[in-house]
Amino acid sequence: MNIHQVNVSYVNEQDRFLLRINSSSGEEFRAWLTRRLTLGLLPLLGKKAAEQLKAQIQPPDPATPLSHQRHQLVENFEKEAAAYKGDFQTPFKEGSAALPLGPEPLLVTEMKITSLADGKLQIEMLEKLAGRTRDLQMVMDPPLTQGLLRLLAQGLKTSRWMETPPALAALDASGQAGSPPAQEGADAEANTPADKPRYLN
Repeated sequence: MNIHQVNVSYVNEQDRFLLRINSSSGEEFRAWLTRRLTLGLLPLLGKKAAEQLKAQIQPPDPATPLSHQRHQLVENFEKEAAAYKGDFQTPFKEGSAALPLGPEPLLVTEMKITSLADGKLQIEMLEKLAGRTRDLQMVMDPPLTQGLLRLLAQGLKTSRWMETPPALAALDASGQAGSPPAQEGADAEANTPADKPRYLN
């Protein structure tokens, strides 16, 4: 799939992110990202993005002439700047003709992230529910990876997932809080491993 646009929006009624991907051939792929999966994914994706960026930066060889070293430093700077430069102004194209996964977005229950030899990241999203399995694969270069991270970070602000829920804050303030709230991160629900999202790389 040749990715043309990526969009991440927070859907309040579902309390999860809707990831939408437009391909250059006019197809649209949709996937739900739950709170628990997203909060577990972000640290891993951030780490992979940093490794991806580092792999394309070649430090100058001290044994080469200074002019060559300066040229290498400028080239490295340009590569890094390009990775963080994305088009966040162009509206996401609506009304794509084809929905290969169907009208119902993929509910992501498992993700696999693989570093490829050419410096790109391959992300596989899997929906494993009773009676059916669906998947979506995409390959991302550094600018696309950084762009996805930025969209997810913006979505976190909208979702307010990182804030203490008002009801729990009120209970804490009154000193009447009962048992601690369930954690939603990667270490949540340690007693039910089958329900935890998995991240493989």
